[in-house]
Order: sequence, then structure tokens, then C-alpha cells
Amino acid sequence: MYVDEFERELVVLAYDMKNLLRDSVAPVCQEHGLTLQQLHVLIMLQQKPGVTLSDLSLRAGILRTNFSAMCRKLEEDGLVERRRNEQDRRASELFVTERGQTLLREIESTVRAQHERVFSQEPPETFATILAGFHALEGLIAKARA
Repeated sequence: MYVDEFERELVVLAYDMKNLLRDSVAPVCQEHGLTLQQLHVLIMLQQKPGVTLSDLSLRAGILRTNFSAMCRKLEEDGLVERRRNEQDRRASELFVTERGQTLLREIESTVRAQHERVFSQEPPETFATILAGFHALEGLIAKARA
């Protein structure tokens, strides 16, 4: 019973989150010449610097052929840099550049200002509960992929 309700609520939430991102974050990304997918990759890379191209592609859920082109674009824009792995010279590790970090801060600041009116009315416990739920959901997703 809980699984059915979970699955229904997950679909509704995913749709609502997609619309929230499209309506509030996508225009900010466009102002900076990014797509939502590129922003997602930058944020993931910021959270786990030095990850390989194939690992990041897998985590982002983007086909490696498409992902390579996206990373080249981010590199050309000076937002990401590749460094050769010292142990395996064939592998490249990815890092967000200082310019990329600055861009992420600008986007975050703009989006935060947009949501400030709504978010400022909520107690900190609300966000702690939501974040705990996000982390639990990430764990379930990791188990499902394994």
C-alpha cells in the first residue's frame, strides 16, 4: 500500500519540481547561457569534484556521447576543466573552475531572491525535514540503480 502511494506522490512531486525549475530556474540559466541540464552537471560536479567523465555521465543520467559534447561546451565556456588522472592517464577528472563557481553563486543568489518571499515564511525545521527526505530519496535511488 505504501509503495503505491509513494510511487504516485513521487510522480506528482517530480512533475511539480520540473515545472518549478522550468518556471523559476530555467530563465536564470538562459540569462547566463546555460541549460538546466548544464546547471545540474555543474552542481553535481561542485558536490563531487574530480569525478571522471563516465561516472558523472552515469550519475547525471546522460548518455556518454551526449555528455562529452556538453562537457566540451562547459570547458569552452571556461566553467569546467579536465585534468588527467595521475594513476590512470587515460581517465580525465572534471572540476568546476573559479568562473564556474562564480556563475553558480550568481544563479543561486538570483533564484534565492525570487523565492525569498515564500521561503522566508517557513521555519528552519521545514527545510531540515525536506532535506532529510531528499537524502533518503537519494539513498533509495542509489539502491535502485545498484
